[in-house]
Amino acid sequence: MIRCKEIPREFVSMKQMFMSLKANKQQIIDKKKSAIKFSDEISLSFNADPRETTKEKPKDLEYGEHVYPIINTTNYLDSHGDVHLSGIWDKSATEQQGKIYYIINHDLSIGKVISYPNEVEIMIKDLTWKSIGRDYEGSTQALIYKAMLSETSNPDAYMAFKSRKPIQNSVRMIYVALDLAINDAGSDFKAEKRNWDKYYPLIANKEVADERGYFWPIFEAKIYKEGSAVLFGSNDATEVQYEEPKHIEPPISTQKGDAAKSTFLRSLNNLEQSLKQIKS
Repeated sequence: MIRCKEIPREFVSMKQMFMSLKANKQQIIDKKKSAIKFSDEISLSFNADPRETTKEKPKDLEYGEHVYPIINTTNYLDSHGDVHLSGIWDKSATEQQGKIYYIINHDLSIGKVISYPNEVEIMIKDLTWKSIGRDYEGSTQALIYKAMLSETSNPDAYMAFKSRKPIQNSVRMIYVALDLAINDAGSDFKAEKRNWDKYYPLIANKEVADERGYFWPIFEAKIYKEGSAVLFGSNDATEVQYEEPKHIEPPISTQKGDAAKSTFLRSLNNLEQSLKQIKS
C-alpha cells in the first residue's frame, strides 16, 4: 500500500494516488495557501544557564557581529513535498525588509529572539550547492538573514553559534502561487507532466522526487514575521554561515522562466480573489 501525505488514505498503486491528487488538486492547493507553514522542528536547546553564557564574550564571535543563517534554499525537494523555485521570495523580501525577526523554534515570544527586525537584513543570493557544503551540481537561490548578535540574543542560540554547532533554519511562510508536478505520461496528467519535465531537472535531490513521483513547485511565497534556528528544518539545506556567502550569476534561462510564471500565477490568483469577492 502507498501512503500520500496530502490525502489521508492508502493507495494500491502510484497511478491511483496520482488520480486522487489530480482530482483534489485545487482543494490541496487552497489548503496549502491558507496555512502558515514552517518546519516540524525539534527544539533548539543546550540546557545552558543564561547567567553562565552571558558572563564573557566569545573570542571568535563578538557581540555586534553577524551570522548568516540560510533560511531557505530553492531547487530542493523538502519534507512537505514542495520545491521552492527561484524568484519565490523576490516580492516578499522587499516588502518585509526591516520587519522580520530571527528567533528559535518559531517561538515568537520574549527570550526566544536572536535578532530583532532592526538587526536583520534580508538577503537573496544565488549560490553553488558546493559553496554551502552540499555535494550537488548546480546552484540554488538562498534566502539569507544577515543577523546581528547582541547581549539580548537568546543564550542557547548564541552559545550554539559560538561553538559552531550544526544548526538548520526554517522560514515561517504563506504560499501565494503553486502547482502540481506528476511523473506520469498518461493523457490524464498532461499539465502535471509538463510541470515535472520543466522543474525536475532543477531539483538537487532528485532521488527524493524519483521515489515520490510527484511534487509541488512553489512560484511565490510570503515571509511571515520570522525565520528560525532549529535543529531539523523541513529543508535541511539551510545551515548557518559565519561569513557572508558569495553571490554567483544564475543561468538566465532558469530565472526568466520562473519569474514569468510566478508573475502570471500571481495575477491569476488576484483575479480569483476578486471574483470570489464579487460573488460574495
